[in-house]
Amino acid sequence: MSLAQGNAADDVRITTFILKVASRCNLNCRYCYMYNKGDESFRSQPNCMDPATVSVLLSRIASYCAEEKLEKVTFVFHGGEPLLAGIGFFRHFIGQAAAILGTGITPAYAIQTNGILLTDEWLDLFHEFNFQFGISLDGPAAINDRNRINYNGGGSYSLVKRALDQVLMDKRLKRLFGGVLTVIDLSADPLKIYHHWRDIGIKRCDFLLPDATHDNPAPGLSEDGCTTPYADWLITIFDVWFRSKDTRFSIRLFETIMNLLFDPTAGYDCLGGGQNGILVIETDGGIEPVDVLKICGPSFTKLGLNVNTHEIRDAYSSELVRLYQKGMAGVCDMCQSCPIVKVCGGGYLPHRYSLHRGFANPSVYCRDLTKLITHVRSSVLATIPPKTRRKLKMRPFSYEEAIQMQALRRVGRDLSS
Repeated sequence: MSLAQGNAADDVRITTFILKVASRCNLNCRYCYMYNKGDESFRSQPNCMDPATVSVLLSRIASYCAEEKLEKVTFVFHGGEPLLAGIGFFRHFIGQAAAILGTGITPAYAIQTNGILLTDEWLDLFHEFNFQFGISLDGPAAINDRNRINYNGGGSYSLVKRALDQVLMDKRLKRLFGGVLTVIDLSADPLKIYHHWRDIGIKRCDFLLPDATHDNPAPGLSEDGCTTPYADWLITIFDVWFRSKDTRFSIRLFETIMNLLFDPTAGYDCLGGGQNGILVIETDGGIEPVDVLKICGPSFTKLGLNVNTHEIRDAYSSELVRLYQKGMAGVCDMCQSCPIVKVCGGGYLPHRYSLHRGFANPSVYCRDLTKLITHVRSSVLATIPPKTRRKLKMRPFSYEEAIQMQALRRVGRDLSS
């Protein structure tokens, strides 16, 4: 059965499948988009993906890859907490992938975990099959345990730190461990987090804006959208990190912004506005757009598509999937006129949503992104000789100037329309 619509030439090839192999979690993080933002569709999902769904899914992907002439596909295991699926599930999946995908399609594996269940056996698996992996943690115990809690309200830091110690001592994992993923808490001292990561031996980290929409904004944002608490928080870290000139410590968010200043292809789905070849498969085989869209409303990501009854290509019948794939091409008119749109890409799609206008809004973090990007941009350009800046046709401009340019360009667009 195929429902695909639209011009096939405009389709973005799907090269990454986020597999929700477990629909439950052993933590109850206060900010979690899966469980604590109003969407309870997980309750109707199987706890874990079963072997029959794995076989059908891999067969659909094999057919899609043959159709698209893809020689590589990435599987990102996610949840909930993916390790709840058990190590036997992963060995079964890998064996089935080898059998069904054959020698013409090379699978790459990645996983994001809270780390609580990590053992030597899991780390052996990651090494054996070259799993790229990251661990979610928000900072030292006093900060992490405010939000990353279990169902009894207890903190998770001590358990995750034990797993981190194992990872950092295992030299086999150096090239596989992508570092820690941290959700910003404005009440936390940003430099305490930064120095904590460095003190315990972390070499890579990333910072995430809390998931929010215009109807349900993040803590600290003003009603008029003109304050910049998240940019101010991040700039505190950026200035210390940038001045240190220590290339051995990587912060993905800052490095991505810096790269996007010179290379428009250097982004990902939260920054840069490139095309996104990502699709989510739920534990029951449901085919869905990016999972953070769950913050937009109950069952918002449910498309009525499933690998048991539909081909992968049928995802293109969804306007929501197509909008996500478009990247910057799908941003609103206000963003199209912005001087930094090629870096921010309009921000993350879920963060643009409102009940009134759908996704035809700037990000709820528009001012924060503008301030952070202009600050990073000016810091980088200050290190480049003026003659080189002129050749690159790049002049520094302040946050205030960027806001003025945004307003002037919007007026110009309105007058010409």
